[in-house]
Amino acid sequence: MKRRFGQPNTERLIFVILMMLGAIGIFVGWKFFWFLTDDAYIAFRYVSNSLLRYGYVWNPPPFQPVEGYTSFLWVVLLDLVWRTTGQEPPQSANFISLIFSYATLVLTAVMIMKIRWRNPLKKWRIAFVVLLLVYLLLNRTFLAWTSSGLETAMFNCFLILWVFALFFVRSPALRVGSASLVSAALALTRPDGLLFCAVMLVIAFIEFFGAPDRRGARKLLSYGLLPLFIVVAHQVWRLSFYGEWLPNTYYAKVIGAWPKSGVLYALSFTLEYGLWFAAGIICWAFVRIMPRMKIWAGLFSARGGRVQVLKEPLVAYRVQFLAIAVILGHLGYYTFVVGGDHFEYRVYNQLIPLSFLAVLWSLSKLKPRPVVALSLMLGFVLLSMPVQWTHWVLTKDLNTREETHIMIASISPTWPAPFRPYAELFDRAQSWLIQHHVGMRHQEHKIFWQTQVRDYPSRADGMRIPRAGFPVYAVYCVGVPSWTLPNVNIIDMFGLNDYMIARGPTPEGRSRMMAHSRRPPDGYAESYRPNVTMIAGDPRVAERHPELTADEIARIEASWRERLKKIEQMDAGGSK
Repeated sequence: MKRRFGQPNTERLIFVILMMLGAIGIFVGWKFFWFLTDDAYIAFRYVSNSLLRYGYVWNPPPFQPVEGYTSFLWVVLLDLVWRTTGQEPPQSANFISLIFSYATLVLTAVMIMKIRWRNPLKKWRIAFVVLLLVYLLLNRTFLAWTSSGLETAMFNCFLILWVFALFFVRSPALRVGSASLVSAALALTRPDGLLFCAVMLVIAFIEFFGAPDRRGARKLLSYGLLPLFIVVAHQVWRLSFYGEWLPNTYYAKVIGAWPKSGVLYALSFTLEYGLWFAAGIICWAFVRIMPRMKIWAGLFSARGGRVQVLKEPLVAYRVQFLAIAVILGHLGYYTFVVGGDHFEYRVYNQLIPLSFLAVLWSLSKLKPRPVVALSLMLGFVLLSMPVQWTHWVLTKDLNTREETHIMIASISPTWPAPFRPYAELFDRAQSWLIQHHVGMRHQEHKIFWQTQVRDYPSRADGMRIPRAGFPVYAVYCVGVPSWTLPNVNIIDMFGLNDYMIARGPTPEGRSRMMAHSRRPPDGYAESYRPNVTMIAGDPRVAERHPELTADEIARIEASWRERLKKIEQMDAGGSK
């Protein structure tokens, strides 16, 4: 009988049982932390307009199309589910996220079983899987993003699958082909996935030069490059439909590099989950093994006028080294350029399973005694608990908007004196971040979403407002109202879904806020003559005299874009 993972049948049975227990555990955690973000409803509106036959637009014509979502594949998936099952995005999104989150858990566990263990550690890999389940199913960040309505769980699952393909698929053709296809899915899920496509170009050529014959080389190159044409096609469509290479949200959020915010964001994440301990083990392993790793020597060296063919293990090591480099590059972009993220640790979520794998890989190279390896992994798991669960205890009963707005919870007063400096460092990082709308916590987003749902009408009631006359509602937090008022044209005052606001100058004299720094220029929102107001959750539409027409909307948009162009030209001239 064949053995899966090279393991006895008993071990395989235990693994299956553990995955079943993991399914129960992740479902319980999903229910416990279940929430939707207000921003999730932005994607829901694009899906709604698609079903209304306007395409993926924020406001239908005569308004020009704007790409205010960052998750094309997520929007397409929600669209497909709605069309085929009748389940609207607010009902389907979190179930889909749960599936992707469970797939991430299983993939991570499978990778633990497939690590090239050295005896006697190999006999303890099931114990490491048990520790993985404890680590993930008691990790607030991992559990929070099993729901949310955003594409986070899907992106993380694809990233873990990409790592699996490059590290554990042995066939070069299957490895490069599957990794390239997954990198295309990453790029379609979020624009930062383009980074993984770029590195796949390099990997495809490394595999090409490492092939033993010309036919095999051409096969590898085609497998590596063909899936990337999906991304090229999407970029061409994006440019032709929206007129831009990147989503509108990029221009609204990324005002300039923000390394101070990013460093504090990374510090907060590291302290909360004890990742300094993992970093120490990983660095120790690299110091021990790097002198023996000559993976870059003679990549394209020639002998006798012919390119030297690389041995397959050497090719695989170089591919894996590039994979690690691009994951760190992706992390560095969000840390030093973007400055973190508005939604807690959303852009670091993939590091939760990856850090566990990295520590295990390091131990497999260091080859400690089993008791030492298990003790180190148990220590890593335990160190991830105190900060996150202290914070949860302090905030779990804050259930009003007043209690959770700019929610800063200091954990240091509750800690024993010897450990208080550690907690104080975390508190200082959290205080600065949250005051700048960076890393705002799950509980705040959850209560804000509930408040928005309570303060706006149901979608059925909002549908009663006719589209005739081009009703306009100008508002800052656009998620829920954009869904519940499908026939109303929404002016997004923070600019995520507004071309002009996203690219206009930021107001002077204001502190920078993550994703909340943009403001409309004077007179911009007023030019559309907003006539929708909310009174005690009831939308009121005032009559306009004269009425707003399609031609007027077209003139307004053209006029403001022309002003923006002049401002950009002046800025360009002043910088020379």
